[in-house]
Amino acid sequence: MSQSDPTLDALKKDPQAAKLLSDPAGLKALLSAPETQQLMSLLNQSAGSGLQSAAQAAAKGKPEALMGLLNQVMNDPQGAQAVEGLKKKTGN
Repeated sequence: MSQSDPTLDALKKDPQAAKLLSDPAGLKALLSAPETQQLMSLLNQSAGSGLQSAAQAAAKGKPEALMGLLNQVMNDPQGAQAVEGLKKKTGN
């Protein structure tokens, strides 16, 4: 019997994330979008190796570290532009 992945389980509970996960082509397009690549680059620059642990903590119900990183990136004009571009792509 395989164990469930807590990160994936948490994502499936969020309606927007569940919708995205049910559309593999849409998810692939979103992940390869220039805005996503730019946002990931900025997050990596800001957090370095802390990004993965912040994402894992957020998936376990403790989003504070990840939200702090996102807020830091959102204060950068390039980060804000990337997030706005992703919002348009996802209809938010």
